[in-house]
Amino acid sequence: MSTVNSEWKSHIWRGSAGEFHSLDLAFERAVWSCEVSGPALILGSTQNEADIDSAVASTHGIDIVRRRSGGGVVYVHPDTSLWCDVTIARNDVLWNDDVTASMLWLGEVFVDALAPWLTTSVYRNEFVGGQDGRAVCFASTSPGEVFADASKVVGISQRRTREGARFQCVLYRRWNPEQWVQCLTSSDIAERVRALPVAEVDITARQLTDALLAALTRARI
Repeated sequence: MSTVNSEWKSHIWRGSAGEFHSLDLAFERAVWSCEVSGPALILGSTQNEADIDSAVASTHGIDIVRRRSGGGVVYVHPDTSLWCDVTIARNDVLWNDDVTASMLWLGEVFVDALAPWLTTSVYRNEFVGGQDGRAVCFASTSPGEVFADASKVVGISQRRTREGARFQCVLYRRWNPEQWVQCLTSSDIAERVRALPVAEVDITARQLTDALLAALTRARI
């Protein structure tokens, strides 16, 4: 039975993408702002490592990391991306056994939080992998993710366990695929990624966290 309905905690974590993914976060109501110390390409839990040329990534000083949530690769950077994880317990009123609907509430929170800077909406239909979504996260469309017209704003993946859920969310202050597409082993995918419609939100990590916490409070959930 879902019973938890409590205040949200806020955490700031600084370090490498690999170190943050190795942390076992408590399954409680919390927003974790992750400020990475260096650029990284984060593979989905079951993604083929052959999608990325590790030698090219190393040459460009880009770490290769694997997360425990699904989807395609995500690029994070200390200056150009914003990354936060949101956690809940399994007995939280926000938990939804239906995976296809489990991120919708979080998408609505992002829409409210980003309203001062961007008009957005939540995608509510079925997952669309498209041609390259299994390789690159922002080339797919999942229910609960946030868009400004056809441009993705917030990419979300989640890890679900017996204890709770960890929603991993990335936005871009500046969308610059030239920073990392040369690391993709498929030149065809790289070319299409260059043309992806991605909306930028040029705010600080602190602004995003404060806006999310305010939106969560307004939602009364």
